[in-house]
Amino acid sequence: MSDGKITQQQLQEMASRHQQYQYQGEAIAQQLNMVKLTIKDVETALTTITSLKDETAGKEILVPIGFSSFVNATLTSPDKVVIGIGAGVSVEKRTDDAKAFLEKRKDELNKYYEQLNNALGKLAGEMQNIEKVLQSHTQPQQPMRAE
Repeated sequence: MSDGKITQQQLQEMASRHQQYQYQGEAIAQQLNMVKLTIKDVETALTTITSLKDETAGKEILVPIGFSSFVNATLTSPDKVVIGIGAGVSVEKRTDDAKAFLEKRKDELNKYYEQLNNALGKLAGEMQNIEKVLQSHTQPQQPMRAE
C-alpha cells in the first residue's frame, strides 16, 4: 500500500468496514432517539413538579395514565413527589429535592446525548473517507489520449 495501490482484498475489507460502521451508526441513531425521549420525559416531570408546588392539598387534579388518558385524583401532599431513581426503584422526595435530582439527571442525559452525537459524527466521517477511497478505486480508468 505504500506505493498507492490498493488490492482487491483491501477494497473488500474497506467495504465490509463501511457496512459495519453503517450498522453502528444506525444503533447510535436509535440510542439518540431514546435519550431524546427520556430527556423529554424528565422535562415533563420538572414542569409538572413546578406547577404542583403552589397547589394546596385537597385539590382535584387529572393524572396521566398513558395513551392520552387521565384519571381524576385528589392531591394529598403537594410538597412531596414519588420519583423513580432507577432499576424500578421509586422514593418519596420533597419537591425541591425531586427537582434537583431531575435537573441533575437531565444534565447527565444531555451530556450522554452529546457523546452519542459526537460518536455518530466520527462514524459518518470515517464512512465518507472509505467511500472516497472506494469510489476512486472502482471507477473505470480512462485511457490517456495522445493529442
